Amino acid sequence: MNSNKISKVEPNTNSDYEDYLITEPIISRDGKLYSTIEGIQIGFNIVFSYDEQANTIQIYTLPYLVNSYATSLKAYGYEGASQSFKNQKAILYNLFIVKKENNLYGVVNSNGEEVISPRYRNIEFNETGKEFYVKNSLNKVGILTKEGDPKINLAYDDISMIDKQTGLYIVKNGNKYGVLDNSGNIVIHSEYEKIGIDTSNFPNDSINNKYLLYGSVIPVSQNNKWGLFNTSGKLIVPIEFDEIGCKQSNTNANMKNILLVPTYKAIVMGKVKDNNVRNYGIYDNQGRTLIPCALTKVYSITSGGVETYYMEYQGNTLDINAYIKDHFPE
Repeated sequence: MNSNKISKVEPNTNSDYEDYLITEPIISRDGKLYSTIEGIQIGFNIVFSYDEQANTIQIYTLPYLVNSYATSLKAYGYEGASQSFKNQKAILYNLFIVKKENNLYGVVNSNGEEVISPRYRNIEFNETGKEFYVKNSLNKVGILTKEGDPKINLAYDDISMIDKQTGLYIVKNGNKYGVLDNSGNIVIHSEYEKIGIDTSNFPNDSINNKYLLYGSVIPVSQNNKWGLFNTSGKLIVPIEFDEIGCKQSNTNANMKNILLVPTYKAIVMGKVKDNNVRNYGIYDNQGRTLIPCALTKVYSITSGGVETYYMEYQGNTLDINAYIKDHFPE
Protein backbone atom coordinates (compact mmCIF):
# COMPACT_ATOMS: atom_id res chain seq x y z
CA MET A 1 0.00 0.00 0.00
CA ASN A 2 1.18 3.52 -0.92
CA SER A 3 4.16 1.95 -2.68
CA ASN A 4 5.37 1.74 -6.27
CA LYS A 5 6.77 -1.74 -5.61
CA ILE A 6 5.05 -5.08 -6.09
CA SER A 7 6.77 -8.14 -4.61
CA LYS A 8 5.97 -11.61 -5.91
CA VAL A 9 7.09 -15.12 -4.98
CA GLU A 10 6.01 -18.50 -6.29
CA PRO A 11 3.95 -20.23 -3.57
CA ASN A 12 5.21 -23.42 -1.92
CA THR A 13 8.81 -22.81 -3.03
CA ASN A 14 12.01 -21.55 -1.46
CA SER A 15 12.32 -18.90 -4.16
CA ASP A 16 13.27 -15.35 -3.26
CA TYR A 17 10.84 -12.50 -3.70
CA GLU A 18 10.99 -10.69 -7.03
CA ASP A 19 10.36 -6.94 -6.96
CA TYR A 20 8.69 -4.94 -9.72
CA LEU A 21 8.42 -1.16 -9.91
CA ILE A 22 5.24 0.37 -11.30
CA THR A 23 4.53 3.96 -12.32
CA GLU A 24 1.66 4.75 -9.94
CA PRO A 25 1.53 3.58 -6.31
CA ILE A 26 -0.98 1.10 -4.89
CA ILE A 27 -3.70 3.00 -3.02
CA SER A 28 -6.28 2.08 -0.38
CA ARG A 29 -9.93 3.13 -0.35
CA ASP A 30 -12.54 1.83 2.09
CA GLY A 31 -10.42 -1.13 3.09
CA LYS A 32 -9.65 -2.24 -0.48
CA LEU A 33 -6.46 -1.97 -2.51
CA TYR A 34 -6.46 -0.43 -5.97
CA SER A 35 -3.87 -0.33 -8.74
CA THR A 36 -3.50 0.82 -12.33
CA ILE A 37 -3.75 -1.46 -15.37
CA GLU A 38 0.04 -1.75 -15.27
CA GLY A 39 0.03 -2.91 -11.65
CA ILE A 40 -2.83 -5.35 -12.21
CA GLN A 41 -1.08 -6.97 -15.19
CA ILE A 42 2.20 -7.40 -13.32
CA GLY A 43 0.57 -8.42 -10.04
CA PHE A 44 -1.73 -11.07 -11.52
CA ASN A 45 0.15 -12.19 -14.67
CA ILE A 46 -2.66 -11.21 -17.02
CA VAL A 47 -3.31 -8.89 -19.94
CA PHE A 48 -5.93 -6.41 -18.81
CA SER A 49 -7.74 -3.65 -20.71
CA TYR A 50 -10.54 -1.26 -19.79
CA ASP A 51 -12.82 0.40 -22.33
CA GLU A 52 -14.13 3.44 -20.46
CA GLN A 53 -16.63 4.38 -23.14
CA ALA A 54 -18.22 0.92 -23.26
CA ASN A 55 -17.61 0.36 -19.54
CA THR A 56 -16.17 -3.10 -20.20
CA ILE A 57 -13.09 -4.94 -18.98
CA GLN A 58 -11.18 -7.58 -20.92
CA ILE A 59 -8.96 -10.01 -19.02
CA TYR A 60 -6.71 -12.50 -20.81
CA THR A 61 -4.79 -15.14 -18.88
CA LEU A 62 -1.37 -16.26 -20.08
CA PRO A 63 -2.42 -19.85 -20.95
CA TYR A 64 -5.30 -18.44 -22.98
CA LEU A 65 -2.94 -16.17 -24.94
CA VAL A 66 -0.48 -19.03 -25.56
CA ASN A 67 -3.26 -21.10 -27.06
CA SER A 68 -4.79 -18.24 -29.03
CA TYR A 69 -1.48 -17.46 -30.74
CA ALA A 70 -0.62 -21.12 -31.42
CA THR A 71 -2.06 -21.16 -34.94
CA SER A 72 -0.38 -17.95 -36.09
CA LEU A 73 2.98 -19.00 -34.61
CA LYS A 74 2.81 -22.29 -36.50
CA ALA A 75 2.05 -20.33 -39.65
CA TYR A 76 5.27 -18.43 -39.07
CA GLY A 77 7.15 -21.75 -38.98
CA TYR A 78 7.34 -22.41 -35.24
CA GLU A 79 5.97 -25.26 -33.12
CA GLY A 80 4.21 -22.84 -30.80
CA ALA A 81 5.08 -20.87 -27.66
CA SER A 82 6.77 -22.25 -24.55
CA GLN A 83 4.24 -23.50 -22.01
CA SER A 84 6.38 -22.95 -18.90
CA PHE A 85 4.99 -20.42 -16.42
CA LYS A 86 8.10 -18.23 -16.44
CA ASN A 87 8.21 -18.13 -20.21
CA GLN A 88 4.50 -17.42 -20.56
CA LYS A 89 5.12 -14.15 -18.73
CA ALA A 90 7.07 -12.88 -21.76
CA ILE A 91 3.66 -12.53 -23.43
CA LEU A 92 2.96 -9.59 -21.09
CA TYR A 93 5.64 -7.78 -23.11
CA ASN A 94 4.39 -9.00 -26.52
CA LEU A 95 7.12 -11.64 -26.79
CA PHE A 96 6.93 -15.42 -27.30
CA ILE A 97 9.62 -18.02 -26.69
CA VAL A 98 9.23 -20.41 -29.61
CA LYS A 99 10.77 -23.66 -30.82
CA LYS A 100 11.74 -24.75 -34.33
CA GLU A 101 11.52 -28.32 -35.61
CA ASN A 102 15.24 -28.72 -34.86
CA ASN A 103 14.43 -28.29 -31.13
CA LEU A 104 16.22 -24.95 -30.97
CA TYR A 105 14.59 -21.96 -29.32
CA GLY A 106 14.22 -18.31 -30.24
CA VAL A 107 12.00 -15.33 -29.46
CA VAL A 108 9.45 -13.60 -31.71
CA ASN A 109 6.86 -10.87 -31.24
CA SER A 110 3.15 -11.28 -31.94
CA ASN A 111 3.74 -10.39 -35.62
CA GLY A 112 6.16 -13.29 -36.00
CA GLU A 113 9.19 -11.00 -36.26
CA GLU A 114 12.36 -12.56 -34.87
CA VAL A 115 13.81 -10.87 -31.80
CA ILE A 116 16.21 -13.72 -31.03
CA SER A 117 16.96 -16.23 -33.75
CA PRO A 118 16.13 -19.89 -32.96
CA ARG A 119 19.65 -21.18 -32.27
CA TYR A 120 19.63 -21.91 -28.53
CA ARG A 121 19.19 -25.18 -26.68
CA ASN A 122 17.05 -23.45 -24.07
CA ILE A 123 15.68 -19.98 -23.29
CA GLU A 124 14.13 -18.78 -20.03
CA PHE A 125 12.46 -15.41 -19.50
CA ASN A 126 13.40 -13.37 -16.43
CA GLU A 127 10.49 -11.02 -15.87
CA THR A 128 12.25 -9.01 -13.17
CA GLY A 129 14.98 -7.92 -15.59
CA LYS A 130 12.81 -8.25 -18.72
CA GLU A 131 15.56 -10.34 -20.30
CA PHE A 132 16.30 -13.83 -21.54
CA TYR A 133 18.67 -16.45 -20.14
CA VAL A 134 19.92 -18.43 -23.13
CA LYS A 135 21.85 -21.73 -23.24
CA ASN A 136 23.97 -22.81 -26.20
CA SER A 137 24.93 -26.26 -27.50
CA LEU A 138 27.84 -26.41 -25.01
CA ASN A 139 25.37 -25.87 -22.13
CA LYS A 140 26.87 -22.46 -21.38
CA VAL A 141 24.46 -19.76 -20.23
CA GLY A 142 24.37 -16.03 -20.96
CA ILE A 143 21.82 -13.20 -21.03
CA LEU A 144 20.21 -11.31 -23.90
CA THR A 145 18.01 -8.23 -23.51
CA LYS A 146 14.37 -8.27 -24.58
CA GLU A 147 15.55 -6.54 -27.75
CA GLY A 148 17.88 -9.48 -28.44
CA ASP A 149 21.13 -7.67 -27.65
CA PRO A 150 23.97 -9.41 -25.71
CA LYS A 151 24.15 -8.50 -22.03
CA ILE A 152 26.25 -11.24 -20.39
CA ASN A 153 28.38 -13.59 -22.48
CA LEU A 154 27.55 -17.28 -22.79
CA ALA A 155 30.36 -18.41 -20.51
CA TYR A 156 28.69 -19.79 -17.38
CA ASP A 157 27.07 -23.00 -16.17
CA ASP A 158 24.25 -21.07 -14.50
CA ILE A 159 23.12 -17.48 -13.92
CA SER A 160 20.48 -16.01 -11.61
CA MET A 161 19.61 -12.45 -10.67
CA ILE A 162 20.41 -11.39 -7.13
CA ASP A 163 18.47 -8.15 -7.15
CA LYS A 164 17.15 -5.79 -9.82
CA GLN A 165 17.93 -2.62 -7.87
CA THR A 166 21.63 -3.45 -7.56
CA GLY A 167 21.77 -5.08 -11.00
CA LEU A 168 23.80 -8.02 -9.69
CA TYR A 169 23.85 -11.65 -10.84
CA ILE A 170 25.20 -14.86 -9.33
CA VAL A 171 27.14 -16.98 -11.82
CA LYS A 172 28.29 -20.57 -11.48
CA ASN A 173 31.26 -22.28 -13.11
CA GLY A 174 31.86 -25.85 -12.04
CA ASN A 175 31.23 -25.89 -8.30
CA LYS A 176 32.28 -22.28 -7.73
CA TYR A 177 30.15 -19.14 -7.57
CA GLY A 178 30.80 -15.46 -8.22
CA VAL A 179 28.94 -12.20 -8.84
CA LEU A 180 28.67 -10.04 -11.97
CA ASP A 181 27.20 -6.58 -12.46
CA ASN A 182 24.59 -5.53 -15.00
CA SER A 183 27.23 -5.22 -17.74
CA GLY A 184 28.88 -8.56 -17.11
CA ASN A 185 31.81 -7.11 -15.16
CA ILE A 186 33.20 -9.20 -12.27
CA VAL A 187 32.17 -7.95 -8.83
CA ILE A 188 33.14 -11.09 -6.89
CA HIS A 189 35.36 -13.68 -8.57
CA SER A 190 34.00 -17.20 -9.04
CA GLU A 191 35.97 -18.67 -6.14
CA TYR A 192 33.30 -19.51 -3.55
CA GLU A 193 31.48 -22.72 -2.63
CA LYS A 194 28.42 -20.79 -1.46
CA ILE A 195 26.94 -17.37 -1.95
CA GLY A 196 23.89 -16.55 0.17
CA ILE A 197 22.48 -18.22 3.26
CA ASP A 198 19.88 -20.84 4.11
CA THR A 199 16.90 -18.71 5.15
CA SER A 200 15.09 -21.73 6.65
CA ASN A 201 17.52 -21.56 9.60
CA PHE A 202 16.31 -18.05 10.46
CA PRO A 203 12.53 -17.86 9.85
CA ASN A 204 12.10 -15.15 12.47
CA ASP A 205 14.35 -12.78 10.51
CA SER A 206 11.92 -12.64 7.53
CA ILE A 207 14.76 -12.51 5.01
CA ASN A 208 13.39 -11.78 1.52
CA ASN A 209 16.67 -12.25 -0.34
CA LYS A 210 19.09 -14.94 0.79
CA TYR A 211 21.88 -13.45 -1.34
CA LEU A 212 21.58 -9.84 -0.23
CA LEU A 213 21.23 -8.80 3.43
CA TYR A 214 19.97 -5.26 4.08
CA GLY A 215 20.16 -4.68 0.33
CA SER A 216 23.92 -4.23 0.54
CA VAL A 217 25.72 -7.26 2.03
CA ILE A 218 26.57 -10.50 0.19
CA PRO A 219 27.48 -13.52 2.40
CA VAL A 220 30.06 -15.92 0.89
CA SER A 221 31.63 -19.19 1.98
CA GLN A 222 35.07 -20.47 0.98
CA ASN A 223 36.74 -23.58 2.43
CA ASN A 224 33.89 -23.79 4.98
CA LYS A 225 34.59 -20.26 6.25
CA TRP A 226 32.18 -17.32 5.98
CA GLY A 227 32.75 -13.66 5.22
CA LEU A 228 30.85 -10.64 3.86
CA PHE A 229 31.22 -8.55 0.70
CA ASN A 230 29.41 -5.31 -0.14
CA THR A 231 27.71 -4.81 -3.51
CA SER A 232 30.79 -3.05 -4.89
CA GLY A 233 32.84 -6.21 -4.40
CA LYS A 234 34.75 -5.04 -1.33
CA LEU A 235 35.37 -7.63 1.38
CA ILE A 236 34.01 -5.92 4.51
CA VAL A 237 34.19 -8.86 6.95
CA PRO A 238 37.07 -11.32 6.41
CA ILE A 239 36.41 -14.92 5.41
CA GLU A 240 37.41 -16.46 8.74
CA PHE A 241 34.12 -17.38 10.46
CA ASP A 242 32.84 -20.92 10.89
CA GLU A 243 29.18 -19.93 11.10
CA ILE A 244 26.86 -17.21 9.93
CA GLY A 245 24.04 -16.53 12.38
CA CYS A 246 23.42 -18.23 15.71
CA LYS A 247 21.24 -21.34 15.85
CA GLN A 248 19.77 -22.29 19.22
CA SER A 249 19.54 -25.70 20.84
CA ASN A 250 16.15 -27.09 21.82
CA THR A 251 16.64 -26.29 25.51
CA ASN A 252 14.50 -23.15 25.37
CA ALA A 253 11.67 -22.91 22.85
CA ASN A 254 11.36 -19.15 23.45
CA MET A 255 14.87 -18.46 22.14
CA LYS A 256 14.83 -17.90 18.38
CA ASN A 257 17.64 -18.29 15.89
CA ILE A 258 18.90 -14.97 14.60
CA LEU A 259 21.16 -13.85 11.82
CA LEU A 260 20.13 -10.18 11.79
CA VAL A 261 19.83 -7.42 14.38
CA PRO A 262 17.81 -5.01 12.22
CA THR A 263 17.97 -1.85 14.37
CA TYR A 264 21.66 -1.50 13.56
CA LYS A 265 21.64 -3.38 10.25
CA ALA A 266 23.84 -5.90 12.00
CA ILE A 267 24.81 -9.49 11.16
CA VAL A 268 25.81 -12.27 13.58
CA MET A 269 28.96 -14.26 12.76
CA GLY A 270 30.45 -17.17 14.73
CA LYS A 271 33.68 -19.08 15.30
CA VAL A 272 34.17 -22.60 16.65
CA LYS A 273 37.16 -23.25 18.92
CA ASP A 274 39.11 -26.50 19.16
CA ASN A 275 37.01 -27.70 22.11
CA ASN A 276 33.82 -27.07 20.07
CA VAL A 277 32.99 -23.92 22.05
CA ARG A 278 31.18 -21.40 19.89
CA ASN A 279 31.73 -17.64 20.10
CA TYR A 280 29.74 -15.01 18.24
CA GLY A 281 30.32 -11.43 17.17
CA ILE A 282 28.08 -8.78 15.65
CA TYR A 283 29.06 -6.68 12.61
CA ASP A 284 27.13 -3.93 10.81
CA ASN A 285 26.46 -3.68 7.07
CA GLN A 286 29.58 -1.54 6.62
CA GLY A 287 31.79 -4.22 8.19
CA ARG A 288 32.24 -2.34 11.48
CA THR A 289 32.68 -4.54 14.56
CA LEU A 290 29.83 -3.69 16.93
CA ILE A 291 30.54 -6.52 19.37
CA PRO A 292 33.72 -8.68 19.10
CA CYS A 293 33.50 -12.43 18.61
CA ALA A 294 33.33 -13.38 22.30
CA LEU A 295 29.62 -14.02 22.94
CA THR A 296 28.48 -17.49 23.93
CA LYS A 297 24.93 -17.09 22.64
CA VAL A 298 22.86 -14.64 20.57
CA TYR A 299 19.07 -14.94 20.22
CA SER A 300 15.75 -13.11 20.27
CA ILE A 301 12.61 -13.52 22.37
CA THR A 302 9.14 -12.26 21.51
CA SER A 303 6.99 -11.06 24.39
CA GLY A 304 3.79 -9.04 24.08
CA GLY A 305 4.42 -8.66 20.37
CA VAL A 306 7.82 -7.02 20.99
CA GLU A 307 11.00 -8.61 19.70
CA THR A 308 14.01 -8.23 22.01
CA TYR A 309 17.53 -9.27 21.03
CA TYR A 310 19.83 -10.77 23.66
CA MET A 311 23.44 -11.86 23.96
CA GLU A 312 25.22 -13.88 26.64
CA TYR A 313 28.76 -13.03 27.74
CA GLN A 314 30.60 -14.58 30.71
CA GLY A 315 27.33 -15.74 32.25
CA ASN A 316 25.59 -12.36 31.85
CA THR A 317 22.56 -11.75 29.63
CA LEU A 318 22.49 -8.34 27.95
CA ASP A 319 20.10 -6.48 25.64
CA ILE A 320 21.97 -6.18 22.33
CA ASN A 321 20.33 -2.97 21.13
CA ALA A 322 20.83 -1.26 24.48
CA TYR A 323 24.48 -2.31 24.58
CA ILE A 324 25.21 -1.06 21.06
CA LYS A 325 23.41 2.21 21.75
CA ASP A 326 25.57 2.82 24.83
CA HIS A 327 28.84 1.93 23.12
CA PHE A 328 28.20 3.40 19.66
CA PRO A 329 26.24 6.61 20.22
CA GLU A 330 25.27 8.29 16.95
